[in-house]
Amino acid sequence: MDFSAVLSDSVTYAREAFIGKWLRWAIFIIFALPASLIQFVINPKTILTETGGINWSAIPWVQIAILCLAGLLLSFFLTGYIVRIYRGVKPAPDFTEWMTLFVDGIKLDIVWFIWLLPVIVITILAAALFAVTIFSGQAGGHNVFLLLLVPILLLVGLVLIIIAVLFGILGVIRFARTNSILEGISFSQILKQIRTIGWANYIISLIIFAVAVVIYCIIVMVIALIPYIGWVIVLVVNPFYMIFMARYFTLVYEQGEQHQVPPAPVE
Repeated sequence: MDFSAVLSDSVTYAREAFIGKWLRWAIFIIFALPASLIQFVINPKTILTETGGINWSAIPWVQIAILCLAGLLLSFFLTGYIVRIYRGVKPAPDFTEWMTLFVDGIKLDIVWFIWLLPVIVITILAAALFAVTIFSGQAGGHNVFLLLLVPILLLVGLVLIIIAVLFGILGVIRFARTNSILEGISFSQILKQIRTIGWANYIISLIIFAVAVVIYCIIVMVIALIPYIGWVIVLVVNPFYMIFMARYFTLVYEQGEQHQVPPAPVE
């Protein structure tokens, strides 16, 4: 796999998706705005007490709920747009057929939720065991045994996270290509795709992307520290990252399609 070509194509694709496409850029920013505004409705000075506790009644639950709900609903349009990129559309598509975008966004999130569901279950179970053991107020071998289970469950959860990431990334693209949630969670088919790409190529592509994400996160954290306008700049920059990520893994996925041997013609 030519990793430099994949990176170059992804950067170019993301740049061309927004340069001169100001309406498309504005849609990304506006739809991500509710989630960014949550930080402004929470005032630490009124929420934190003098003793360091939390004044729960001072938290603006209604405003937070409204912003979270608005952010969630609008996010489905953005993830639906990402689905179109996963389908290999080039150049980057426009925002059209809004209901289809919305539904595709929900389906993509469902695919990710299914892949992460075992991790969620294990994490909740570990937290519940820890809470029961700590707050039971009783000492004994039974509680010690339960406490020993917690790190084991967390280790299992870590393994499941790795599996979810490895298979979920290609799973959502497979869903986009087939328009089938079941295909998006088909372990055997995704495993076949990874083998076609090559485990080494796939792992290296993930490492390269992880490095790019770390660099991006550092830049974003520095930008966010700029008084008053830092959060606005982050809102403006984030769409580039979203499109870059979608295009990058689309190209990785297509490496598996390119190397598949076509079926022999029927005589």
